[in-house]
Amino acid sequence: MTIQLHEGQRLVYQTDGQGFYVGEAAADPDPQNPGNWLVPAGCVDMKPPIITGGKRPQWCVYKWKLINP
Repeated sequence: MTIQLHEGQRLVYQTDGQGFYVGEAAADPDPQNPGNWLVPAGCVDMKPPIITGGKRPQWCVYKWKLINP
């Protein structure tokens, strides 16, 4: 499911406390630091891989891994 982005927002990807992908979120531009984004906690800007074989995407430090449930 894709969220509705408003003008100026950027798509980011929400993870849970264990780093598993849970959905999409919106990041807003930082009004005090042009060029920076206000990214919600637990979000990353790298799109998760396509889910295959019942595996779940998990964010691991700097990249996604596909993990067996």
